[in-house]
Amino acid sequence: MYKVFEILSITVAFYLFLFVIWTVFIVPIEQSVDALALGSLLFLPHAARVLPVVYFGPWALLGIIFAEYICWFYIWPFEIFDRTGMGALISSSAIAITWGFFKLLDAELKPFGNLQNTNWKHLVIFIIFSALFNGLGNGAYYPAFGEGEAAPLISIRFVMGDIIGSLVVIFFLAIFRKVTKDLI
Repeated sequence: MYKVFEILSITVAFYLFLFVIWTVFIVPIEQSVDALALGSLLFLPHAARVLPVVYFGPWALLGIIFAEYICWFYIWPFEIFDRTGMGALISSSAIAITWGFFKLLDAELKPFGNLQNTNWKHLVIFIIFSALFNGLGNGAYYPAFGEGEAAPLISIRFVMGDIIGSLVVIFFLAIFRKVTKDLI
C-alpha cells in the first residue's frame, strides 16, 4: 500500500510541476496568437501523463486523474478558455488506452519485456500512440460542443503539442540526469 501511495504522490507532484511551468511560461506566449483554444503546441504535462505510467505501471493512472482534476479545476485560469472535465477525462483515457493497446500486443514496457522503458525509441512510440489517441478523442469531442469546423486542426494541435511537449521534457530530464550524474 505504501508503494501505491508513493507512486500516486510522485505522479501528482510531477504533473503539478509541469502544469505550473506550462501555465506560467508557455501559455502566455501561445495566448498572444489566439490559437491556444485549439490546443497547445508545446503541452509539457503530457510527459507527466506518459512517464509515470511507463515507469510505474497502471497505478499511476489514478494519480494522473487526480492531478488533472486539481490542475484544470483549481489552477487553470478559466478566463483564457474553459477546459471541460470531459476533455481531461479523454486525455487521461488516452494513456489508459495506449497502455491497454501495448498489453494487447504483448508489448509491455518492462525492463525485460518486448519493449523496454529504458529504450528511448520505445518510449517515443508510447508517446506517439498516446498523443494520437488524445488528439483523436479531443478532436472529436470539442467540435461537437463548440465550433464544428475546427476538428482536424484541434486533433493536429493536440497530437503535435503532446509529442513536442513530451520530447522537450524528456530532453531536459536527460540533461538534468547527465549534469547531476557528473556532479555525484
